[in-house]
Amino acid sequence: MTDPPESISPTDVVEGAHETIREQGLTGATFEQIGGCLSMLAQRTDLFDIGEHRGRGINAVDSYVLYRGDGLDEPIIILAAFDRPTHVHNHGTWGVMCAYKGRERYQQWRRTDEGIEEGKASLELVDDRELAEGDVVWWPDPPHDIHRQEPLDGVMWQLVLMGRNAVGQEEDRYDPEAGTVRRSSLPATGASRGQRA
Repeated sequence: MTDPPESISPTDVVEGAHETIREQGLTGATFEQIGGCLSMLAQRTDLFDIGEHRGRGINAVDSYVLYRGDGLDEPIIILAAFDRPTHVHNHGTWGVMCAYKGRERYQQWRRTDEGIEEGKASLELVDDRELAEGDVVWWPDPPHDIHRQEPLDGVMWQLVLMGRNAVGQEEDRYDPEAGTVRRSSLPATGASRGQRA
């Protein structure tokens, strides 16, 4: 694509994701293609200006909503900052993430049990890597949407497209070593529904 980054909008990324999913389903190739579009969006220099400031979340120290559909089953794109490691957690949806500013360590787990016993979860680490600015990762739909981010240079920013709006929804927090999981509520804040930029 030869268009300047400023011509690529969050809406373009979401519409492209919808089309790719319709054609291919949720496959590795699909996530790679969405990641390419998200990486192009990350080249824009005005994301803080076009986003709606949301502020602090349960993990993020600051965040902006760049796209939010009309319902909880619609995608959301957020630009979020982290100054400390997150819990090992999920979002109840697939997601694609692009490192925006700073470096981070990204870890991803796959659930190996059936999830039958309350409070118990057996996890296998399937990805452990360092991300530099522009690097992209993705996680699949539940039950394998389990991951953790750790900033390596103080505060790091990341651009995230989630398949469903997980902001303000509950998440599961895992302790891989203890084999446990507990439910945690996420406080809803900030931007109104239906935002597009």
